[in-house]
Amino acid sequence: MKQEALEKIILETIDIPSLPPVAMKVLQLISNDSSSLDELEDILEKDQSFSARLLRIANSPYYGKNRSVDSIGKAIILIGFNTMKSLVVAASLRDMHRKFGIFEQKLWEHGLAVSIAASQIATDTKMLKPDEALVCGLVHDMGKIVLNTSLSDTYSMVIERIYAEQGLSFIDIENEMLGFNHCNVGGLIARKWKLPKNLEAVIEFHHTDKPPIFDDPSYEASCQLIRIADAICLHIGIGFKREIDLYTLGLEYIGYNEKQVQDLIERVKKAYVEQKTSLME
Repeated sequence: MKQEALEKIILETIDIPSLPPVAMKVLQLISNDSSSLDELEDILEKDQSFSARLLRIANSPYYGKNRSVDSIGKAIILIGFNTMKSLVVAASLRDMHRKFGIFEQKLWEHGLAVSIAASQIATDTKMLKPDEALVCGLVHDMGKIVLNTSLSDTYSMVIERIYAEQGLSFIDIENEMLGFNHCNVGGLIARKWKLPKNLEAVIEFHHTDKPPIFDDPSYEASCQLIRIADAICLHIGIGFKREIDLYTLGLEYIGYNEKQVQDLIERVKKAYVEQKTSLME
């Protein structure tokens, strides 16, 4: 099916949400080369809920590094001006849920675990910057969030089959029941929201063994890294669980042997426990 036809079907089927106002303002600001840290700080400080969440992220074990971050300005400096655009979007995703039940919790836990695994792999391999890999992991399943919100009745049946038929993937069941999948939806939304191109690539192609040739070769690295991190987290069973033979994933792409994979799994489990409390409040 041609991309244009698929997008027409998606747009006729689901309600594409708007990006939360604070996220939209930050995206517009950071896309302006003349914008300043003070302007970004001013926007974030006007949203008390997001400011509190941002400070928790900045003080989490991943970013905090045993130092106390007590202001939005310090948080921006610590996290990085360029990374902030993606983190604002990632933090806003939680607010998009019309309800927050067991499935939504599992989806959030899975995204957190994938972000941790991706960051660890990036640190080991130098394929990406760890901060960039972290954000890619957080937003990779954006399409599921939108499907669960816009098609709640239908998507609940997709979820029921996931639980009932262990071994099938979301994409298999989504394609069968909807005619498209969360990667198709996520890619369309990323374009509508004008997200950074690296995030668009990951959101749309993180389940593709051989993603298309991108203008920037780092996009393929992002997609492959998230694909592997996603599978490892499904294998561990954080959020969602599926039986996966890790050694058919193409681990040679990231240069891991069996011992390194097991070491990564233990590090992800430990880091997940450390970060979950501070980020979910």
